[in-house]
Amino acid sequence: MWAPRLPAIAGWLRSALFRPVISQPLGWRQVLGGAALVAVAAAVSLARTEGPGALNTIWIEDAAIFLQDALHNSVMTTLTTPNNGYFNTVPRAVTAIAVLFPLAWVPGIMSACAASLNVIFGLIAYIASGPYLGNRWLRLLVAVPVCMVPLGYTQSNDDLATVQFIALYGTFWLLLWRPATRAGRLASPLIMLGIALSSILPVVFAPLAAARLIADRSKSTIAVVTCWAAGLLAEWSVQLRGMSNRQPGLFTNPLWALANYVTRVVPRAIFGERALGGPGTNGEGHPIPLNVTNEVLQNALIWGAWAVLAVVVIIALTGLTAPHWPFAVTALLFSVAVFLGEIVDNLPIVQPRYVIAPALLLYAAAAAMLRPRGAADSARPPRLAVAWSPVIVFALLLAVACGFNFRVENTRSQSPPWTAVVAAATRTCMKPGMGDYIYRHSWWQLKIPCSRVGPS
Repeated sequence: MWAPRLPAIAGWLRSALFRPVISQPLGWRQVLGGAALVAVAAAVSLARTEGPGALNTIWIEDAAIFLQDALHNSVMTTLTTPNNGYFNTVPRAVTAIAVLFPLAWVPGIMSACAASLNVIFGLIAYIASGPYLGNRWLRLLVAVPVCMVPLGYTQSNDDLATVQFIALYGTFWLLLWRPATRAGRLASPLIMLGIALSSILPVVFAPLAAARLIADRSKSTIAVVTCWAAGLLAEWSVQLRGMSNRQPGLFTNPLWALANYVTRVVPRAIFGERALGGPGTNGEGHPIPLNVTNEVLQNALIWGAWAVLAVVVIIALTGLTAPHWPFAVTALLFSVAVFLGEIVDNLPIVQPRYVIAPALLLYAAAAAMLRPRGAADSARPPRLAVAWSPVIVFALLLAVACGFNFRVENTRSQSPPWTAVVAAATRTCMKPGMGDYIYRHSWWQLKIPCSRVGPS
């Protein structure tokens, strides 16, 4: 039944959704420019942390699991130890490298690498969005929010443990991206393998991976999808071998999750987390009351966010813009699918970090629907103010939300400086017979071997 239609389906997918990037020469100027943009964007992201700063603090799983294991175990044991039911290969590999340096440098190296990895996913979005958005300003609209996303920062703060949530956004773009350069064809499967070996959540993109194979059977596509599948098979092996320490039997009603997509994801994506009453959880992920002083205003923001999205759709439907509907609909569907995938096999709590990737996909869909006429031609500069007005208004609204939520207080900003922790460990380890210095903060702790800071 499907076999005769498969060529037609493949042709439509190639023309509508899996478009190749236009081949352009990749010279040293482009490479240096890309590296400089990554460095600047990573610095912007790192600057968001209050208190001692992201380079001089360590928190959550980065401290309690990754650094803890790297300081006390061999590299092989560190890399092959699962946590919460899956491997964390890239975060553990970065930490294993970081501990080769002086202890005082370790959090800075880990945080800088986390920020850079997040920004790289934004760079991938910028490159891969060319066939859908065309103009560089529109492409920046889907790339820049990666380092300034106005939500989830109470739990995702340039730490390696939560890179996986922005990596979901990167996974979406990697499955769409058909690179025109050899560097892109080599890098895309390797990046995909790193993502899939660090989280099990990319499984939600199975339909997109299947569609990519139907549309394109090139070596590049086969490599990307194979790396995606191989990484996920490695993650599933944790469950099959009974190595998972994840609480079994978790299930959240999908209808409850969809209701929270309506009341939490979209409003926070449009107006930011702070305007909607804060994160709704404490540092350990347990629910806490939202800081809502005016219930009427809270409801107005929730429905106002949906009104903004409705206006975006109406503008696109009326022909005032040149929407790319296949891409926009795909991004919207996966915005919902990713959120459901994060919540369904979990506790019925909307952790702030779960909203990050769905929000980024929502921005991508809005950019595709508000694409001005002529924007698909990257060689043509924007000329008509009327044509660009809708997307400019949306970009300004997003900029206000990002600015209002640029710096927020969390347990990382409340942490003591790492240099002070190392100094305290050095003093304590001067005492005869001391083996470890125990650093405690919030709900996590870290045993620092005295051999790393002074005589045992």
